[in-house]
Amino acid sequence: MSSQGNKYEYGELADKLILAYSKRRLFKAIGTTKRDRQQQFSKLDNKDKKFVLKLIDVANSNEKHMISSELDIALDSIDLAKIYEGVDKREYDRESKAKDPNLIYEDFIVLELLHYFKHDFFKWVNKPECSRCKQSSNNIVPTGNSGPPSVNPSEISIIENYKCTKCNIAVSFPRYNNPIKLLETKSGRCGEWVNCFIFILRALLGSQSQIRYVWNHEDHVWCEYYSLGLKRWIHLDPCEGVFDEPNLYCENWGKKMSWCFAFGETYIMDVSDKYITKPDKQINKLEYVSSLKNIKEFIDTLNDDKLVRYYSNMALTDSDENRNLMKLYQEVILIHNSEELNKENKIEVSRTQNTPTGRQTGDAEWTKSRGEDGNE
Repeated sequence: MSSQGNKYEYGELADKLILAYSKRRLFKAIGTTKRDRQQQFSKLDNKDKKFVLKLIDVANSNEKHMISSELDIALDSIDLAKIYEGVDKREYDRESKAKDPNLIYEDFIVLELLHYFKHDFFKWVNKPECSRCKQSSNNIVPTGNSGPPSVNPSEISIIENYKCTKCNIAVSFPRYNNPIKLLETKSGRCGEWVNCFIFILRALLGSQSQIRYVWNHEDHVWCEYYSLGLKRWIHLDPCEGVFDEPNLYCENWGKKMSWCFAFGETYIMDVSDKYITKPDKQINKLEYVSSLKNIKEFIDTLNDDKLVRYYSNMALTDSDENRNLMKLYQEVILIHNSEELNKENKIEVSRTQNTPTGRQTGDAEWTKSRGEDGNE
């Protein structure tokens, strides 16, 4: 038999094995019923229940605003010509390519959007500006917080209340979560920055792109996207304009952290080991949960649910079972398994050291109080 014939047979056998594995993985996930999850949740103690409910809340909040008509609003709100002009410059810059020859056009889009978003589009808010005197410094003093309105299309999480001592009037700072509203305000802190950035990034890269929201228990958020060129999840912090610097928080800011979770459309991943890169910056996880095992098992059930829903959505548009199973393997299972393997083998990511020391967003007093100013 010819070598070409052998290659065909080996390829056919590999496809059959992948399909069988993908099918078993899907059936296992289907076997995790809603009742099983409820029973599992009921066995958690109050400490673990509180933690799990927070994870579910973050996961649910990141499954909105993905339809094409809404994403078109994002594209209408940005300067596409300016962004793509910058992308073209990056693509033809030999020095950029020499740094990492595996970067592809999609990666240059992400890099350019990071720069545009930070320097031309969004604004950081330390304190809100008084509507009368247009100042936002020592004249703005906090007076407490209030909850969101009962009718809440802008998805306000909380309203920070202030008073302008110069004008003697109330000043409010609603914390918006709806990215469409944020396209109007173009301002906020890290939560607003990431919500709006992800929305625009998803619009630019298209529906096939994989983007996820990263939540840190110690009050910071950022995001990641799966790079087809680099074949791994890439860290992005739009507030700092940083690309692929997972050591930023512990080794640059000096931030201590306990948990970091990445929330994607296809699965949730504990990425604490990726971002907590110094042992002395690791806060004991058991300060916030009673059982690491129970938390992992509950996340596994949430991921089973995501896997089934992802496959079901594919089946709505394509009735070919084998094609859907292969797509499920390539777009979800393979990426997930590779990430787990990288965690186990502690594969290091190449890191540059070209970022300024300490957090660059937020005033100095606030940054210092959070342990993010770069001082040990």
